[in-house]
Amino acid sequence: MDCVHHIWCPLFSQEFQDLPDGAETTLTYDEEDEFAGIKNTYPDEMLKELVERTPGYHGWQQEFWLAHCGDFCVFIGYVGWNDIKDRLDEFANLEEDCENFGIRNSDLAKCLQKGGHCQGYLFRCLHCGKLRLWGDFS
Repeated sequence: MDCVHHIWCPLFSQEFQDLPDGAETTLTYDEEDEFAGIKNTYPDEMLKELVERTPGYHGWQQEFWLAHCGDFCVFIGYVGWNDIKDRLDEFANLEEDCENFGIRNSDLAKCLQKGGHCQGYLFRCLHCGKLRLWGDFS
């Protein structure tokens, strides 16, 4: 091996190491693939934008990228209940978002902690500005 390279992959939210000098990497996908937690229901160019040119985030489990208005949302940051409790009216559908990651909306106040065992990930729609929430558990 002539040289060691480190590449951060937003798709898998992990670093790949020890790639030989001149190594080529190619991202391939088809209808059966799922990336960033999203089934391939979006045009290839949108997926390439998300996977190849969008910074990822770190989650406890598999990261999941939210969408709204037919497009991928922008990741805003890591949140706990105190970060969102005064913004509940800004969410597209907080109850549905909570159900999708396995928590009841009524449990957010006691469970969702920034940097805690139930971590929130805040997204915003690029088109309508509504917020979306994803979360996972350590």
